[in-house]
Amino acid sequence: MIKFVKYLTAVALMASMSVVAGEEKASQCSNTKQLTLKIDSAACAATCAELDKVLTSLKGVKAESCSQSHLTKVTYDSSKVKSDQVFAAFKKAGVKVEGQQIQLAVKGMACNSCSTKVNKALTKLDGVLNGAACHQSKKATVLFDPSKVKSEQIVAAINSTGFKVTDNAPKAN
Repeated sequence: MIKFVKYLTAVALMASMSVVAGEEKASQCSNTKQLTLKIDSAACAATCAELDKVLTSLKGVKAESCSQSHLTKVTYDSSKVKSDQVFAAFKKAGVKVEGQQIQLAVKGMACNSCSTKVNKALTKLDGVLNGAACHQSKKATVLFDPSKVKSEQIVAAINSTGFKVTDNAPKAN
């Protein structure tokens, strides 16, 4: 029952977010990085507004926080600000980061059994808080603790199932 609830939570997260193709995804400009972070579930609209204000006070940072999904999407110019400064801004705003979320394109999934196989591989990883694969969208959405598991390990776990994470694989930090 607990795993089913985790699965439903992950599916809800997938439905509420925009596509994110990497842990720290390079956008059109090679200096532009993007993070999607899950914040403390107690964060209200006012807290999210304050967080966005603190984040955007950093030169080269754009941020969008959603008090309903508890996700914050941060885009920053790595030539002007470092990821450590971005994380320090969360602390300054009094907001706890619960995890990092990535969405990966997965080639080869064709049915519920395929999705289940990927889900099982994800949930076996220590540090994965939620992992859900969908054969219809051909994507896996993973919420994880980056201090316990790296995106490369997540990609390797999916690839070990016989399915393949495609070119949207996250780049190493």
